[in-house]
Amino acid sequence: MTNQEIANRLVSLLREGKFNDVYDELFHPDAEHIEPQSEHFAHLKGVDSIKAKDAAMQENLAGAEGMVIGDAIVAKDYIAIPYKMTALLKDGNQWPIDEIIVYKVENGKIISEQFFY
Repeated sequence: MTNQEIANRLVSLLREGKFNDVYDELFHPDAEHIEPQSEHFAHLKGVDSIKAKDAAMQENLAGAEGMVIGDAIVAKDYIAIPYKMTALLKDGNQWPIDEIIVYKVENGKIISEQFFY
């Protein structure tokens, strides 16, 4: 799969909300998650750790509104995707999310994802 094909599939799965499929299909098992702004998930290694992070975050969510996954930009070994939504927390608060996620690809698999917000 070319990097453009990976980007297209990534956007398609994200727009469908199939996050585990993203990890199972497109990520290398030892992929890294980099989010320096997060006090709990600043750096994770391995798809299992990334899935556990998503599960932990889901425990606090009641739902989401207005999810918009932008079109991917591909530059050599990198894919950048804008991502916006409002997370509805179980405590009644809302959390606006407006970020760009940058993925690095090697040998047909995503080896890292980094969040900028």
